[in-house]
Amino acid sequence: MNLSFLMPLTLENIARARKLGYDGLEAGAGWTNSPALDEILANISQYRDALDEHEIEVTSVAIYGNTIGAPVDEAVAHWEKAMRVAIELDCPVVSGLTGRDNALTVDENLPLFAERFGPICERAEDLGVRLALEPWPGSVRGHGPYRWTNMATTPELWTRLIDAVPSPALGMEYDPSHYVWQQIDHLWVISAFADRIHHVHAKDIVIDERKLAWCGVHGAGWWRFVIPGLGILDWEDIFDALEEAEYEGDMAVEHEDNTYLNERWNEGLAIALGTLRPLVRDYSG
Repeated sequence: MNLSFLMPLTLENIARARKLGYDGLEAGAGWTNSPALDEILANISQYRDALDEHEIEVTSVAIYGNTIGAPVDEAVAHWEKAMRVAIELDCPVVSGLTGRDNALTVDENLPLFAERFGPICERAEDLGVRLALEPWPGSVRGHGPYRWTNMATTPELWTRLIDAVPSPALGMEYDPSHYVWQQIDHLWVISAFADRIHHVHAKDIVIDERKLAWCGVHGAGWWRFVIPGLGILDWEDIFDALEEAEYEGDMAVEHEDNTYLNERWNEGLAIALGTLRPLVRDYSG
């Protein structure tokens, strides 16, 4: 297992990974309308040289945006471009979101998902790339209006997505923090979808029980993301569950802790490394 962190693919961040003692980088390549993939391809030799020099792996190419909201040909082309970037970087995974039409029900969104991710998964199978959809729902707190950005959010919906597109290339970017605030057993998810976990995000969470009792689950501010090791998650249990599931992929820290921004950013990544490195070192997969 390689331990990486999610940030844009730049020479600075490749050097940052090496300096901090990480094995890799999850290459953030922006949203659907971002030119980031084209910029990476235009400078691919430079990035490959820097990765080799610093002995850093790319564990996933991460793209974001409303795939369901894009025309089919544009959606497929965008994901295929990300797959080709991944191949150029010797990376086996492209991660991202499904998107969602907020004017439609889940039942009405599923055909839109299949229409796009059917051919996207066919391309992935042909190219030998795996897809990892993360479980972030979007902006769905604070009493609304809710703006869903993703459908790959719960075991129920995951089952329906797999039924709609049963390709083995389709999988999840497991992130326990998103399941915890949704009151889903995050350890059970690992065993239930063991063969569908293609990448892992390491992110912790804290819950303010008194605030929750005051504002309810639809309110804002009763939970927040923190650096791994600073929240309520038991990372030894998570690694044990991944090992029992025979997970053989990589893990990326997704740094969304507001305490460690700006000049404290690297400090946050260093804390995460201190929590996770001993567990990664002992992990056999």
